[in-house]
Amino acid sequence: MWILIISILSVILLTACGLMELYSDLLGGDQQTVEDQVQATLTAIASEKELEATNTPEVKPSPTSTVAPPTGTEPSQGTITGQIAYPSEFLPPQRVVAFDSEDFGTYFVTEVQSGSTFTLAVPPGTYYVLAYVINPSQVGTPPDYYAAYSQAVLCGLQAGCDDHSLVPVEVQAGESLTEVNPIDWYLPPGEDADWPGDPLKSGTGSIRGELGYPSEYIPPLRVIAFDLYSADYFYVDTMLNQTTYEITDLPSGTYHVLAYVREEGPGISAGYSQAVLCGLTVNCNDHSLVDVFVYPGEVTEGVDPIDYYAQPEEVDWPDDPTQ
Repeated sequence: MWILIISILSVILLTACGLMELYSDLLGGDQQTVEDQVQATLTAIASEKELEATNTPEVKPSPTSTVAPPTGTEPSQGTITGQIAYPSEFLPPQRVVAFDSEDFGTYFVTEVQSGSTFTLAVPPGTYYVLAYVINPSQVGTPPDYYAAYSQAVLCGLQAGCDDHSLVPVEVQAGESLTEVNPIDWYLPPGEDADWPGDPLKSGTGSIRGELGYPSEYIPPLRVIAFDLYSADYFYVDTMLNQTTYEITDLPSGTYHVLAYVREEGPGISAGYSQAVLCGLTVNCNDHSLVDVFVYPGEVTEGVDPIDYYAQPEEVDWPDDPTQ
């Protein structure tokens, strides 16, 4: 600013000097008077410029406003991390589910397609953690075969670790819990430990197969599927010479399947047994019933109750409960 003022004053001064010389030539004796007037004019201009410089506010750059993020806040969720396993030489893909301990209808899911670790984000709360084979029918596992984070896991899954009750996992906001391992696959079949089933595999399935009889015809039959771990059973009736059957709307589970002749007297029955799988030849002497797995939304094929050759003293097949 001062450089600009000095430059202006220099121009004015040079101009004034030129005027003074001109007036001196023209006016002669009045030269001193003209110089006095010019000097007074310059003095006034300089005073005015100095006053403007004094009264002009200094221009400063506008500050950049930066809003700092709030401190002391916590994330709204926590995490559960752990390992999965499987009692075999391979590790099938598994679905890990954290159930709200007060409401099994509220749950959070992650899937492990490869590897053996999982991390599951959940809201603050208390949970039970279980693992399920994603495609049990492809692996050949029973539909009710799954693992849990239980007291047996905390015990070390050793002999004598017989407490399979679920371990509650309490999660706080922003907390990361580790070593929550749903690897207890050893709940005895049929034992109830209040483990919830896979919430993404609900629904019913079906059993389908072929029929036969050691004669030129097939009598009317009642084909019954017995739930292996309860007193429940489901059946369908067939007509004379009917060669196939299907029992629909079966809850997922494990069954034994037998066929009972309806019109030719009691005591005539056939089972879906190991002898059927063997081919029913003279060397097929194992008449134990085959466990049939029923999966939600799937049809279990090839369940043929056609073993009529077991002797009553050889087997302990159930009687027809509908008679």
